[in-house]
Amino acid sequence: MSAPRRILLVAGGTGGHILPAAAFGDWIIRNHPGVEVYYMSGRRPIELEIYRSLKIEPRLVPLDGSPIGAPAGKKLSRWFSLFSACLEASVIFKRERPELCVLFGGYVSAVALFISLIKRIPMVAHEQNASAGRTTKLARRVGVSVASGWEICAPLPEGSFRRVGVPVRPLEGMDKKTALDRLGLPHLSEGDVTVGVMTGSLGSDRLLEVIGRISGLEEFASWNFLAISGSVDSPRDISRNLFHLPKMWDIAPLFNASDILVTRGGASTLSEVEASGIEAVVVPWRKAASDHQMKNAMAVEKSGKIEIWDEGKDESDLALKLRNLCGSSPTARRDIGKKMYNASGNISGRLWNFCCGLQKGRD
Repeated sequence: MSAPRRILLVAGGTGGHILPAAAFGDWIIRNHPGVEVYYMSGRRPIELEIYRSLKIEPRLVPLDGSPIGAPAGKKLSRWFSLFSACLEASVIFKRERPELCVLFGGYVSAVALFISLIKRIPMVAHEQNASAGRTTKLARRVGVSVASGWEICAPLPEGSFRRVGVPVRPLEGMDKKTALDRLGLPHLSEGDVTVGVMTGSLGSDRLLEVIGRISGLEEFASWNFLAISGSVDSPRDISRNLFHLPKMWDIAPLFNASDILVTRGGASTLSEVEASGIEAVVVPWRKAASDHQMKNAMAVEKSGKIEIWDEGKDESDLALKLRNLCGSSPTARRDIGKKMYNASGNISGRLWNFCCGLQKGRD
């Protein structure tokens, strides 16, 4: 059997799962036009918002979260939703007839894993984080091959997974002035140091507060801080050099406008930061499951392009890290479009070859 002709990409929860799936699907469509790509997701508002921003209409299953660890009042409804989701997923599989199912995470992947096992459909689990999630660990236990984003995929032992990277989008390249115009900030000088701040798909008031205090320090008076807050509908001046931006899923303008980035440690975001070549300070969210954001950041730190700031430390340490990165960062945004395009092709190409290699092994 040759390469699969019908592929179901399963991703839900947050942008950290959905964006890599969408990047891989887009690469397949552009490079293998004979292959049909479908998506399956849960139905939470954040999931639908992300998919629709990408002009993708996923196949939906009635799943709002896992019954494991759910509050007492929601356990019964969650178990009922899980049962309903399995029934609906079975109908989707019967209708779309996938020849390969790629699990990108989120609770919906557990449902797809179960249905694929029953229907004996080949699977690959892609783990974006340096610490494997529940579905990835379960998939590995039942013999599913695992592709990982990083050199480690704890607690899976070395040799039990293949590192391919986390698929990234081929972001558009543009000069800084154009990027600032696209962000609705044409009055800002392209000669000033600009810090882009990303708080993750779920947002972070805590990180915004820290950036607010840092931007107010006299030593950063000539810098501009552009922070995605999600609580505004258009760019808003918070102070003389701090601007809150609305939530955006196309982050090309922010990347091209930024000399330095401050970001949470989601795997998808870190992969895009690494691919772009922009220096960054990573502020891991320490309440992430298995502390995976810190583990992601430590995996990227080896590149020498990022610094890690733990929120438990003094804010003066964050200021120091920003100053340290300022010296070389203004040239980092050059050729972002070319860098991201090349990274997108290389990573998705490796994942495609991994999937096709396993497919051939089953022929």
